[in-house]
Amino acid sequence: MTAPDTQTSFSLSAVLSNLKVGLCVLRGELGRMASGVLRCVEARQLRRRMDDEHAALGRRVAELLDADGPASGGLTDDARIRGLADDARVRELAERAAFLRDELARHAAGAEADRERHLARMARCCGPNCTAGKD
Repeated sequence: MTAPDTQTSFSLSAVLSNLKVGLCVLRGELGRMASGVLRCVEARQLRRRMDDEHAALGRRVAELLDADGPASGGLTDDARIRGLADDARVRELAERAAFLRDELARHAAGAEADRERHLARMARCCGPNCTAGKD
């Protein structure tokens, strides 16, 4: 039997080091995929709620315009629009839709911030030679 030479132990050490980095990257990417799926579900729910609010707003505006239809007394379009803006239900629906739109924007900004934190975490985990997840 011969003693293991230093070249073989160095190769084994390099292989184990690469395996450790690979497992670290795999764990990080699987976690990022799982959180990405959850973020997509949440964003889809927000968009669906926003679409529902816009549909309700459209229905309410149509109801008000139909109610003013022939009996509008010759009101101009500007006067009819001011009348719509004065309706409490229209304002409420518009505010809820705007809130959901802002919430979607915050959600997207949060996703981008999470991506940056993930890349920084991968750089720390994998060392300076790791370029995992960088596009």
